[in-house]
Amino acid sequence: MKAKVLAVVGPTGSGKSAIAYQLAKKFDGEILCVDSRTVYRGMDIGTGKDTGGRITNCDTNIRIYKYVEINKIRYYGLDLVNPDEKMNGALFKEYAEKIISEIIDRGHLPILVGGTGLWMDMIIEDRELPEVGPDLKLREELENKSEDELFEEYKKIDPVGAEIIDRKNKRRLIRALEVCKKTGRAFSEFLRGGKGNYDCLWLGVDWPMEVLEKRINARVDDMVGLGLLDEVKKLKSQYGCGVYSMSGIGYQEICRHLDGEISFEKAIEEMKLRTRQYAKRQKTWFKRNKNIHWSTDVAEIEKLVGNWLDAM
Repeated sequence: MKAKVLAVVGPTGSGKSAIAYQLAKKFDGEILCVDSRTVYRGMDIGTGKDTGGRITNCDTNIRIYKYVEINKIRYYGLDLVNPDEKMNGALFKEYAEKIISEIIDRGHLPILVGGTGLWMDMIIEDRELPEVGPDLKLREELENKSEDELFEEYKKIDPVGAEIIDRKNKRRLIRALEVCKKTGRAFSEFLRGGKGNYDCLWLGVDWPMEVLEKRINARVDDMVGLGLLDEVKKLKSQYGCGVYSMSGIGYQEICRHLDGEISFEKAIEEMKLRTRQYAKRQKTWFKRNKNIHWSTDVAEIEKLVGNWLDAM
């Protein structure tokens, strides 16, 4: 019998983290955050990370079972590496599988929550990305092209992947093209299949786009009020804006402001726009998964989870 694992997914700003917390309280769960940005230390405000009430079991090695305790609930997957250190889906999958095993051994329910769909699928469905080493000559060639040129090239090779990739993330576009050219296959083909290691109940939290856009705009305004500008200034002084982690939404725009390229108001406007665009790509990704039960009703979700847990 496969171990039970709960996955709570949805676009940014949907409120999935709050629902995961309620479920953890009710069903004796521990939360694993599956997010490609909250893994970085010091990147708190711009990633929407809850920093309140932390008690941290510290270790800088991600293979040690580090957690943060927030309001008496254990959270994993946060603050694993510094912004200039390596982190990717394969490393996170290795870490996540160990964490899930530990949670199960303690007799608790693993609750995976996040919007990084690829990482979530890699863990739950046991997917593996191709082991394609860097081609420095190809990367140099692609680096000379604009983001729009890279996207158009990628779209011709992999139209399915083009629907979900961030067309403004140059590094991600280059990597996707690198995989396509080195393997002779569309990058999106590697995102399918997988036998699955767990008995997983997929829950999705979503809103109509017009509602979600208002939630996202309010969320960005809250980040500004909490001190996003100072957070990015501090990170820029420590690591610069060239490290991969600083290419994330919010950090990239504020870096451009600090470099004198755009006004602060323009940076926030672009941050809201990119976040809304990212939410649409997340929707597209998750809607392909027909196993997801979509709801924003906490009582309905709790009943569904309770029935699933009772069906041993």
